[in-house]
Amino acid sequence: MRESNVGLYTAVTIVSVVLLGAFIALSVVIGEDFAIPALLTGGVTGAIVLRGPLGKALAQRITDGAVGPVEVPPELLEEMDEMRHRMVELEERVDFTERLLARQRADEPAQLPPG
Repeated sequence: MRESNVGLYTAVTIVSVVLLGAFIALSVVIGEDFAIPALLTGGVTGAIVLRGPLGKALAQRITDGAVGPVEVPPELLEEMDEMRHRMVELEERVDFTERLLARQRADEPAQLPPG
């Protein structure tokens, strides 16, 4: 089993167990006469769904494995570095402004608003 498909196999297993549990619960509640038609209907529905685009996508993912990490273009990395630099500058400006306002408030005497 490929490491990339572990999540897919886990999801399929969980869905299968839940469906089986629901089928068993309905069989017990409604009766055994429900079991055969429900099983046939579920099987046909599952076959139709898995023969369609969803089944083809699952089969493609299982055979090919998960897509590897996409290589990031150098232009994008340069732009991210520039944005990081600009963000650092903005943080410094905000910090400076906060210190300036705090100092100004400390120098002012406490005044109650009129009224």
